[in-house]
Amino acid sequence: MREKSGLAGKIAAELARGLTIYSRQRTWILADLLQWPFWIIFFFLAILMYAPSFLNDPAVMKTISYGFFVFIFVSSFMWNATSLPLEAQMGVVEQLVLTKTPISIHLVSRTIITAADIALGGLALLLLSSLFFGADVSIAKPLHFAAYLAIAFIFFLFFSSIVSTLLLSVKSPWIVTNILQFVVPFSSGAIPVHLLPPEAAAVVSASPFFYILHPIVASATGLFYLPETQMLVGAVAATIVAAVLSVFAEKRLMRRALKTGRFAVL
Repeated sequence: MREKSGLAGKIAAELARGLTIYSRQRTWILADLLQWPFWIIFFFLAILMYAPSFLNDPAVMKTISYGFFVFIFVSSFMWNATSLPLEAQMGVVEQLVLTKTPISIHLVSRTIITAADIALGGLALLLLSSLFFGADVSIAKPLHFAAYLAIAFIFFLFFSSIVSTLLLSVKSPWIVTNILQFVVPFSSGAIPVHLLPPEAAAVVSASPFFYILHPIVASATGLFYLPETQMLVGAVAATIVAAVLSVFAEKRLMRRALKTGRFAVL
């Protein structure tokens, strides 16, 4: 019981820390308000340049809109993962060892920024998609959308924890982050899978990330590529695996830190 209350206290402390950091860094809000509209317009224009017929297909435009929402979601979490390498330079990781705070719990403080980033970016996306491109941004299954979004949030909290521990062993973590923020979403459901050739669709649907990301898009559009029950089971299984790998990566990091005096898992 004491262990549970201690864990709850650590989570509460990290949430409070995240709120404090975000409230003091108002430039982040301004950056979000400026960067996402630019990326959204650029993304849509790039697609319409090569496939202008999409503009006349409401179903495709809706799928593309929520596909880009998935990109915003993943991108925000990937940049969340870079916080640990930065904090390692300031001696914060040593404090995690001393207080026995799990890295995934420590990253909860950064999820305040991540959640705000997703909210602002998502709102800008839906407004611009509707106003400038005439996309229908209504959600077909609101409760399912909220549930899959919550599962994805938990999954990427663990996944960003895994990535952050690996980034401690990399000299240029920002390069890896930039690659991941594009590769993960666009190979796992951000691009409408029913628009892909059958061979490409088969590869994309085999990705574990597909079971996390596609249900978000599918519950918004009402178009599931695979049976929804299968998607839900896959999403829960992927989240459990991510949690286990997160614990494994963290324990390996701590063992090597105590043995070698440096924070690296490789």
